[in-house]
Amino acid sequence: MRIHKRLRRIGVALAATAVLAGVAACGSDTDSDTTAETTVAAEGQFPVTVSGKFGEVTVEAEPTRALPLSPQDADILLSLGVTPIALPVDAQNLAATNGTGVWPWEAEALGGDVPPLLDMDAGATVIAEKIAALQPDIIVSTGFWGLEENTYGQLSEQFPVVHFDVRANGEPWQDSTRKVAAALGIPEKAEEVIEQAEVDLAAATEQYPALEGATYNAIIGDTGGQLSVLASDDRGIGQFLSSLGLELSEYATTLPVDADGRGVLSYEQISQLDADLLVVVSPTGDLGYLTKFEAWNRLPAVERGAVVSLARNTGIPNAVGFPSSLSLKWATDEVAPMLADAAAKSE
Repeated sequence: MRIHKRLRRIGVALAATAVLAGVAACGSDTDSDTTAETTVAAEGQFPVTVSGKFGEVTVEAEPTRALPLSPQDADILLSLGVTPIALPVDAQNLAATNGTGVWPWEAEALGGDVPPLLDMDAGATVIAEKIAALQPDIIVSTGFWGLEENTYGQLSEQFPVVHFDVRANGEPWQDSTRKVAAALGIPEKAEEVIEQAEVDLAAATEQYPALEGATYNAIIGDTGGQLSVLASDDRGIGQFLSSLGLELSEYATTLPVDADGRGVLSYEQISQLDADLLVVVSPTGDLGYLTKFEAWNRLPAVERGAVVSLARNTGIPNAVGFPSSLSLKWATDEVAPMLADAAAKSE
């Protein structure tokens, strides 16, 4: 009876949260003083204690059944050589992957051995039951927007829940990778994959010198009456673009931001968005929601053709908006040539 009571309590907690699958804009965090220290044991030694917004997490013994609660967390596990016991999916993820739930960069890492899917849109009770039935010995939730304090409290009664220090997808991917690797008892593996990813990014900047110092603005979406615009380059898509040598426009950093750090821009201010190149996240690559405004069409960057559209149904916005060393390598190969072509048009 005790397990059923816990499942009901977890179900109620999950019902009160939302699974957010869009690309997070990269705003600055104002509550970074909540970050705690992570105690990293030597390779393979336990117990290990890692920090988290809702409390420190202690892993008593080496985990063998890791369950991620977001695709980004699945990517981090795969990058560390750990196959998740299930892959979390939602409607957006399934639509963008033709129903497989597996991103291209994940498919390469998994080979032909795809774990079962955990439908995060299935309903609170179903999700709670499936989590318990999977019998994880560790849950990884650095990028799951639905993890709130009450949900964490219920899950952590049964499983160690490795999670974010500030908010989901709120820390650089390197920090999240280090935290997860520490909890798994393989801290040295984190440094290995981080170093390789940074080598790959450095190689791309050398291959595409036109990116160095070029300014950009990034439109993340239309929220109905206003635009969401990248306002900081400290995480997600902004961190990716800056790692290639691009510089976010000074104007973007002056915009007011919403609760998730996305810059808020009215349509009347579109004319302020000019830069050497413009990056636009769109549902399918179609920029109709912008081209209907004459102010957009008159932007010098638009007139030069210095616009890069990242279609959600290709997976690219997810690869760069919720980055891992795994997704960044794939994204760099896909996006860097397009960015370099756009940057060259500003010369």
